[in-house]
Amino acid sequence: MPKTARGLNYVANDYRPPWRTSGLPVVFNHGIGTNLDVWSAWLPIVAARNPVVRFDLRGFGGSPVPPPAHKWTMDELVDDLLEVVATAGASKVHLLGESIGGTVVLAAALKAPERFASVSISNASHRGTGITNIQNWHRTFEAGGGAAWNAEMMANRFYPGASDPAALAWFAETQTKSDRHAVVALGALLGGMDMSDALRAFKVPLSITLPDASPFISPAHGAELRALVPNSRLRIVPRSKHGLPFSHAATEAQCLVAFIDEIEAGMA
Repeated sequence: MPKTARGLNYVANDYRPPWRTSGLPVVFNHGIGTNLDVWSAWLPIVAARNPVVRFDLRGFGGSPVPPPAHKWTMDELVDDLLEVVATAGASKVHLLGESIGGTVVLAAALKAPERFASVSISNASHRGTGITNIQNWHRTFEAGGGAAWNAEMMANRFYPGASDPAALAWFAETQTKSDRHAVVALGALLGGMDMSDALRAFKVPLSITLPDASPFISPAHGAELRALVPNSRLRIVPRSKHGLPFSHAATEAQCLVAFIDEIEAGMA
């Protein structure tokens, strides 16, 4: 796979038929504990209509894993994302981020709104206050290592039988390999974020999707964000936890395509 100048692992997919030349690129930003393959089931739906760029968040997959003492900042994560956006080769792109990846895409759109046609976030928040079950991750790692943290996270992400057993096994295996320092540091970074005031001037169309039963982010966070951003919409998905983009990949991809089509029709 190619890498950006900052060493980030990324991949571009375009499954559009040769007669379909419309459609801005869509850049996907995953969250803590997984990698760019978490979006695989979205590709047949989204990449058939728009070019897609996925990448491994710094600290995960094939991207660089910073040393334990690394000072993580939102600016660094935003600059990483903007570098990936540049690989799409378009003046504007659509952004989709899940969990902390959603927080990053919000920050990126605040920094460079002219680069984005739309922003979509899934099980993500604009502020850390009120996000639960991330404060003790370091203790979970200390007590049982990556296997213990993975077991805790799988329960927080998925109802039993939420997806194909092979898919859930892949998710668990990938998550268990996560670098503990990256996980804990990013959790702390997320917990300290608050973009509430800045988002009152958010200029990009925003779609907010939240599960109804995430142990981390409540629907109330989404309602608050919806009230802050004038050009936004909120959708709550019933019977879903924090693994929503993975467990409900096909239906969520269809919702994204519908949103993008609406945005692009308005740009024509």
